[in-house]
Amino acid sequence: MADTIRAEERRKQHRTAAWVLPVATIPTAIAACLTANVTDWRAGSVVFIIAMMTVFRRLYRSKGSSWAAGAAGERRTRRILAPLVWFGFGRWAVLHDRQIPRSRANLDHLVIGRCGPSYVDTKSWRSRSSKVRLDARGSLWYGRYPQQRAVATVVWEAQRAAEVLGHPVRPVIAVHHAAIPPGGLVSNGVTIVQATELRRHLRSLPREPGWNRRRIRAAAHLANVRLRPAA
Repeated sequence: MADTIRAEERRKQHRTAAWVLPVATIPTAIAACLTANVTDWRAGSVVFIIAMMTVFRRLYRSKGSSWAAGAAGERRTRRILAPLVWFGFGRWAVLHDRQIPRSRANLDHLVIGRCGPSYVDTKSWRSRSSKVRLDARGSLWYGRYPQQRAVATVVWEAQRAAEVLGHPVRPVIAVHHAAIPPGGLVSNGVTIVQATELRRHLRSLPREPGWNRRRIRAAAHLANVRLRPAA
């Protein structure tokens, strides 16, 4: 989705540049000629080049998008989770970006270990000055913005993963950038942690009986078969 949005943004920029650049060339050339008359042709050339580069950069400046920020956050979470598999000696399995059956929604990260399965949803909340907190009712807030809808979505996604695996799945939100209080937060059964603390949180979860290497492999295989990679 991030790639699709960026491609559409680029097409709009091309269409705008097709008429803006020729129009901008006229006053820029006049300014360059006046500069050359006052000084020399080198100074005029510099004025022309700098002015046109400025116009070009403004035309093709990326506006960004929430989809792009989310995709970048998911890539960072992938890198954070990777050592669990690299150095876990079969004690961990991780699947990324999986399609929920009969839905357009997808699972960011499904982590399976001796603690059983966990679902990790990535949030890129970029404002470091906005507090992530719980109110008196236990509802999650990011600055002035309530996040209970996001929490409810994560609960629903974890439930869909549980249906596939035939076992309860712990829901977790990993937050990039915005600060989370030490020890994390819990809202409606969802644990909210700093993304940098995600591995430590997963390793600290209590072991569940029966979740040995064989069962972890079997659960990962089942999830891999029933949860297709998101398109």
